[in-house]
Amino acid sequence: MIVAIDGTPAIRERPTGTEVYARAVIEALASTNPGHILVVYANAQNPPSWLPPSVHWRGIPFPRLWTHLKLGRTLRRERPDVLFVPSHVLPVGLRVPSAVTIHDVGHRYERRTYSTADWLYLELTTRYMARRASRLIAVSQSTANDLKRFYGVDASRIAVVHSGVDEWMRPPGADAVAEVRSRYGLPDTYYLFVGRNHPRKNLPFLLRAFAEARTRGLAASLVVAGPDHAPATSDAVRVLPYIPREDLPALYAGAIALTLPSRFEGFGFPVLEAMRCGTAVIASRAGALPEIVGSAGILLSPTDVSAWSEALRQLAQDLELQRRLIAAGQSWSGRFTWRATAEGIWPVFEGIARSGQAAASR
Repeated sequence: MIVAIDGTPAIRERPTGTEVYARAVIEALASTNPGHILVVYANAQNPPSWLPPSVHWRGIPFPRLWTHLKLGRTLRRERPDVLFVPSHVLPVGLRVPSAVTIHDVGHRYERRTYSTADWLYLELTTRYMARRASRLIAVSQSTANDLKRFYGVDASRIAVVHSGVDEWMRPPGADAVAEVRSRYGLPDTYYLFVGRNHPRKNLPFLLRAFAEARTRGLAASLVVAGPDHAPATSDAVRVLPYIPREDLPALYAGAIALTLPSRFEGFGFPVLEAMRCGTAVIASRAGALPEIVGSAGILLSPTDVSAWSEALRQLAQDLELQRRLIAAGQSWSGRFTWRATAEGIWPVFEGIARSGQAAASR
C-alpha cells in the first residue's frame, strides 16, 4: 500500500496545534509502519531534517493554491492507494481514496469571531471533506459528535483517534526551570496560560477571574504565553511572545497550574503537555476538554468568574491538592502517546485501501 501524506503543515517554522500534530503523526506512522510505503508531499523543495529516512519525500513547490492545484494534480497522476490529510484541507476534485483528520469545528461554535470570508472557507471545506473523504479521523469523541451533528456524517465513516504528547514533554530538572525563569524574567510563583490570541480561548475571562483572586489575597502572578497577545495592563500579568517548544517543559513545570478557560476546544494539547511535565491543570468544561482532562484536573464552567477566582486562590495555598493533581495528571496523560495515535490510524488506511481494491475488481 502506498500512502501519500500532505506534509506542508508539518514543515511550518512556528507550529501550533495542527502543525505539531502533522509532524508528530508522520514520525509515529514511520516508526510503526507494518510494511507500507509512506510518501510525504509538501510545498517545499528540500525535506526537513527530522523526516525519517524510511519516508519518501516529494517536494513540489508552488506559489499559491498548492493543495488544490499542485497537490491535487500530482496525486491524480501518481494515484497512491490512500491520501492522508493531517490538517483539514482535502484537494478539490480528488479521485484518490482519502483519510482526513478533523481537529475541530470551532467555527460552528464561535461564528462571530471569524470574518465572513474565513467562516465560509472553513464551512465549505469542512462540508466538502465530510462528503468526499473516505474516512474522517476525529481527534476526540467531542469532534466526532460535532461531525455527526452539524454535517450528518455517519458514525461508520468516523474513527476517533486521540492525539498524543511528545515524549520529550516530561518534568525538567530544577536547573532548567530556573534558567527559563531567568531568561524570560518570570515571577517566582505564577499561573500559566498557553495559547494564541483567539476569542474562543476566553483569555479576557481568565484575566477577570485572576484580578478577582488577587483582590482576595492571591499573591501569584499570571503568565500569558503565545503569539499576538496585547501587552499586559497589570504588573501581576506577564505576556510572552511565541515560545519555542523546547522551552515549554520548563515553562509548564515552573507554574502552579496551567489554566485553560476556553469556550471551545476540539482537543487541547496544553492540558496534556502540562500534565506530562508535572503541572496541575485547571480547565473549562467546554468542547473536548472534559474528555481529555478526565478526572486528572479541575474542571470549571467557562462563564463562572467566581468559581475560577476561588480555584486560583485555593490551589495556590493547597500544596497537597497540587501534589494530587500532578500525580493524577502524569498517570492520565501517559496513555496519550503518538505511537497509540499511529496504531489507531493504520487500520483506517488499510481499510480504505481494501475498499478501493474491492471496488476496482468489480
